[in-house]
Amino acid sequence: MTPGPLAPALKNDFPEITETVRVGAWSGLLQYEQKTVEPEAMRVVDASFLSFFGFKLLKGNPQTVLCSPDEVVISEAVAEQFFGKNWSSQPILGKMIQYSQKRPLRLTGVIENAPARSHLQYDVLLPFIYFELNDKWSYNWSSNNYHTYLKIRPDANVATLTQKLAGQLKTYDKGNETPLLLQPLRDIHLYSDFDFGTDWGQRGNIRYVKIFIAVGLIVLLIALFNFINLSTARATQRAKEVGVRKSVGALRSSLIVQFWGESLLMTSLALGVGFVLLNLLLPFFSELSGKPMTLPFHEPLFWASMAVVLVVISFLTGLYPAFYLSSFRPVSVLKGVFNKKSGTSFRKVLVVTQFVMSVVLIIGTVGLYQQLKFMQNKELGFDKEQLLYVRLKGDLRQKAMTLKELLTKQSTIASVSATTNTLVDVQNTSYIEWPGKNPKDEFLITQINSDADFLKTAGMTLAAGRNFSNTVAADTLKNFGSYLLNETAARRMGWTPQQALGKKVNFWGLDGAIVGVVRDFHFRPMSVKIDPFIVRFRPKESYFNLLVKTQPGQAQQALAEISRTYKKIEPNHPFNYGFVNQDLDRQYALEQRTGQLLLIFSILAVLIACLGLFGLATFTTEQRIKEIGIRKVLGASIANITGLLSKDFIKLVVIANVIAFPLAYYGLSQWLQNFEYRIGIEWWIFVVTAILAVSITLLTVSVQAVKAALVNPVKSLKSE
Repeated sequence: MTPGPLAPALKNDFPEITETVRVGAWSGLLQYEQKTVEPEAMRVVDASFLSFFGFKLLKGNPQTVLCSPDEVVISEAVAEQFFGKNWSSQPILGKMIQYSQKRPLRLTGVIENAPARSHLQYDVLLPFIYFELNDKWSYNWSSNNYHTYLKIRPDANVATLTQKLAGQLKTYDKGNETPLLLQPLRDIHLYSDFDFGTDWGQRGNIRYVKIFIAVGLIVLLIALFNFINLSTARATQRAKEVGVRKSVGALRSSLIVQFWGESLLMTSLALGVGFVLLNLLLPFFSELSGKPMTLPFHEPLFWASMAVVLVVISFLTGLYPAFYLSSFRPVSVLKGVFNKKSGTSFRKVLVVTQFVMSVVLIIGTVGLYQQLKFMQNKELGFDKEQLLYVRLKGDLRQKAMTLKELLTKQSTIASVSATTNTLVDVQNTSYIEWPGKNPKDEFLITQINSDADFLKTAGMTLAAGRNFSNTVAADTLKNFGSYLLNETAARRMGWTPQQALGKKVNFWGLDGAIVGVVRDFHFRPMSVKIDPFIVRFRPKESYFNLLVKTQPGQAQQALAEISRTYKKIEPNHPFNYGFVNQDLDRQYALEQRTGQLLLIFSILAVLIACLGLFGLATFTTEQRIKEIGIRKVLGASIANITGLLSKDFIKLVVIANVIAFPLAYYGLSQWLQNFEYRIGIEWWIFVVTAILAVSITLLTVSVQAVKAALVNPVKSLKSE
């Protein structure tokens, strides 16, 4: 977020910069005749917006739109809302659309709907020139309200330009030490460590993309190892086939090609079934991931990628079985001489590796859910229960106190406060000055404007000082303000809470005094630390929200009363509200979806690993069938034989746990570094996972062991 005047200044100062465009978020109501629309994504943009990004204008002249202050450009979706589905065949250009019932705008264009995968989302475009001429409050060097996009010459040195830009703000805004940073447009969606706010469209996170790729590969590798295990487990059954083929002249190379061909066939069938299942489950995956997913069948690169995947997986799955099976000597296998222990160590390594991966996934999933639970249950420094917010629109922003007074009379409502923001992900920041401050000690402080009931409604407590008061003359002076700081802000400015009381500060050009220090509270997600925060008391300014504390168990009745009262005062704007606790939970939607996907993948990985274990158990019992018969003749019980066959597998799983624990601990601790407030990795997670892994192994192996133990020993030994 950057100041409005920055873009033209940079283009003028740096020959490397060829074009600039500014984009800002706005809000309001649009009305055409009797139809009213409140766009979700209203943007303030320069006239160069279309050509800069290459967005297509479906109606209008792309060379002239957005050049006059009284214009508006709408998306296809909004055009359909105003003019119906056949809007494209109507002469709609030049129609007058009312903005917030105060300002007539002339429709000069219809733009294509914003691409779903773009971080730039828009429904309505307003000309930047209007705000440049009329909104000096936000269009100045002290207000960071806009995104600034640059195009640079192809031959420009990006590293050099980045260095030159870093300290450029202080050239225009004396004393401003905030550095300017460049980020490639392609990196915004996945590689942004800063937030654009919820109104700028969805963004991803490369960390989670890497996690999903790793988990997908783990499941694929487990399946690959299973195929190898099951193929070699059938080696005794195919040994004579290999012997016969070799005895009639088959070369080893032809046998290798045959077994690789079988692998290719199996993988091709799996890929086909996978496509069918994915097509059926695509809506589920889209909902689970929160992304609109489609299969790009029309793209050659997609099919080329699938072909590469098919060949690579077929090669890897068929590699060991092909060379292993083709190595049998025909003379030996046709005589019945077969080394049954051949390849045993390799198969055990595969089983251990499978369970290492499965255990890592299980521990990672449990750790992720523990962190989610911690974030959702951690004390926030305010009371989120029974707390909701109401968005104030139109004239209500000036009449907020009127609505508040009416609501406080309702028996279902405990308390009401007018504020400029909710308590969910507050991101409105600015600079603060105070006597004795080092000129280079610049830092951004998050701010809201609230009335005197803010602390009471939110359930916050003071570390020192007093709250705002409508009866204290100093709090209501026209040219002097009262402020509350949080503990972090006081510390950052070099004071204890007590020392901060009475200190003079200058914020947004208005002198004032600190009357109280609020105990720290979380106004941003747990992934970031608590930053400096200031609450200002400006009763004459507009408010954008009401915070409402309802009586316990009466939220729905309170909502009905709030809605009725709201519509009496502001009938033209829709009633919008939200519950603070629900919005706080939605902050962690990405982590919740990741947890759900990891849980599914973990279950899948364990199931596939059990299949491999079952295959190895089958192979082992086949090798020891006569030994089992002899033991039964000598009096061994089913329990004895089951224990005998199971103990070797239990050893493998124990070894897998020993290897997996440090890997899982490292991976989980690295992921937890993304959160400023996080859980400790507790020992019980590893114990529970180990018990779970051993129990699943015992259950899987016991099925085959009991089956082998129940075989009549006469049947097992009759060939001797």
